[in-house]
Amino acid sequence: MSPSMAPPRPTVTFAGWMIALLASTWVATVSRAGPLDRTVVVGVERHYLLVIPEKSDPKVPMPLVFVFHGAGNTSTNMQQEIGITELARKKGFIAAFPDGIGKRWNGGVSDPDSLDSARSDDVAFVSAMIDRIGAEQRVDLRRVYATGSSNGAIFCYTLACRLSDRIAAIAPISGLLGEGVSSRFHPAQPLSLISFNGTDDPLLHFGGESRGGGGGLMSVNDSVAFWVRKDQCDPAPVVTQYPQSALDDGVTVIRIAYHGGTNGTAVEAFIIAHGGHTWPGHHTDPTWAKTAGKTAMSISANELMWAFFLEHPKPAGAAGG
Repeated sequence: MSPSMAPPRPTVTFAGWMIALLASTWVATVSRAGPLDRTVVVGVERHYLLVIPEKSDPKVPMPLVFVFHGAGNTSTNMQQEIGITELARKKGFIAAFPDGIGKRWNGGVSDPDSLDSARSDDVAFVSAMIDRIGAEQRVDLRRVYATGSSNGAIFCYTLACRLSDRIAAIAPISGLLGEGVSSRFHPAQPLSLISFNGTDDPLLHFGGESRGGGGGLMSVNDSVAFWVRKDQCDPAPVVTQYPQSALDDGVTVIRIAYHGGTNGTAVEAFIIAHGGHTWPGHHTDPTWAKTAGKTAMSISANELMWAFFLEHPKPAGAAGG
């Protein structure tokens, strides 16, 4: 083909350049908005999802919140279903959704229900994730928190006992403190707690569970009292009853708050009278509700825990790197 027959070269206008630039920016924003797949080796390769706020400033350290699924659940379900992803993007914190081996958490204690701890210590997994995420993102190490449901909530209590030098506060939902964990491991630092439990929970009983051999679970009252003592909070609580939900959810929410703990720590227990094994403020699937019981809709566990987290960072110099 002669030069005279060659097709004309396209002319790129200023408007065309702007459209291309905006398109590339939009693609970058969308890809960052989605959860990132990450792995870290702790005995075996472990997986977690990471949600980074789109409008985050890379120069400003962000809080980090771990979200632990219940037994039989997955990181994907937790990331998609309970609203923490949307909260992270709105409030500007990093959310990590790890996967337990065999869809369970064992905490690395002896004779775990879920898995031989020699395969992979879940507490070491969390510590490794803090290191890995901190290497990738600007993480505020004074503001590392954990929440979870059911088996994931039980694991939050284990983390509080075994990794208190790196975790500032926990928010277990429908969970209890393990008897063996509380007797075997002693928190190295004070740590704040906000918990949510239904009195009619059919899966993890409000009054605790005896399993023998140190594998039982403490009652809600004893789980809370353990942290009130450890944090040296004022033993006289402030009790608040919340108004009934306009949705007539059939439950009553009572907040029992212990303040004045060491290094500004606090313990707050949300007791949901007639509540079940559910996540407050999150609509439960009707099929699951038949098993799990009633959900409190007059409060949002997500909003309450985030406000609590903001009020309770590690004191300066106390966070482990």
